[in-house]
Amino acid sequence: EEAVFLRKKITLLRAFSLLIGSMVGSGIFISPKGVLKNSGSVGFSLVVWFACGILSMFGALCYAELGTRITKSGGHYIYILETLGPLPSFLFLWAEFFAIRPANSAVVSLAFGRYMLEPFFAPCAAPVPAVKLVSLLGYYMVLTLNSWSVTWSARLQTALSIVKLLALALIIVPGMMLLAQGHTENFQDAFNRQSLVLDKLPLAFYAGMFAYSGWFQTSFVREELVRPERNIPLAVIVSVITVIVGYMLTNVSYYTVLGMQDVLASSAVAVSFVQRAFKSLISVVPVLVALSCFGTMNGGIFTFSRTLFVASREGQWPPLFSMIHIRRHTPLPAVMLM
Repeated sequence: EEAVFLRKKITLLRAFSLLIGSMVGSGIFISPKGVLKNSGSVGFSLVVWFACGILSMFGALCYAELGTRITKSGGHYIYILETLGPLPSFLFLWAEFFAIRPANSAVVSLAFGRYMLEPFFAPCAAPVPAVKLVSLLGYYMVLTLNSWSVTWSARLQTALSIVKLLALALIIVPGMMLLAQGHTENFQDAFNRQSLVLDKLPLAFYAGMFAYSGWFQTSFVREELVRPERNIPLAVIVSVITVIVGYMLTNVSYYTVLGMQDVLASSAVAVSFVQRAFKSLISVVPVLVALSCFGTMNGGIFTFSRTLFVASREGQWPPLFSMIHIRRHTPLPAVMLM
């Protein structure tokens, strides 16, 4: 008998977890090499990391303002619809649904499957059919959870965000301990101007911004946020500052333990770091990366299903997908379409 709508179940902590879980992904474990290679020196690479964080903060604050002014969920789509009109938003929606989102989901879920199976098949590569099977299993587990309960999806995101922060701490602590013991030799002549190539700096920023991407996620679930006028700016400011500090300390730790040449030579900096710092935990890294991918999958389904839901409500998507499960209060058809 009561009205059916998406309940406000995203608290400040859950909004914070959604942002942290979206930003801290594979980027910080991969991007340091790209930033260092294109900035030319240890000192300039740290400047680039900090500048990327400040740029992300500006973007996130702009989205926080939009989120308090435009009171609908849907993220990029709804902002394009409200500002540029129905045609650009319609084109964006279909590009996102048919090209961008499926490719993104496939890459993340396949990475999840590969890293989950890696400890079982090492030192050999896992069979491709097995990887695809585990990838699908992981994706459908997240899909089922998002269909079943908003609360449990949000709790999973919170738990996986804590795991991601622990993974960063696993890298930061040994590096800081070595630095405190006086191992500063890798920071000698940190700002070497001879190795700085200005025309490659944009590539350094591109790699850095990739690691920070995800600061816009709260705008996708705006209608489900508790006290959005207060919680959106708070969640944005706290999460982006946390990630900036975490990324800066992680990079300092990489350089302390590995040095510039080893970072440039490594295809997966985090794995090389663990091999050097403590070999006994080398089997933990694939599991942490897999859990990180699992969190990214959950965040992607959670947020983009709301875009399909809002687009349907705005008349630019079939009406079926604006329906909500009567008892579960989840946008079930939109989630299933994912």
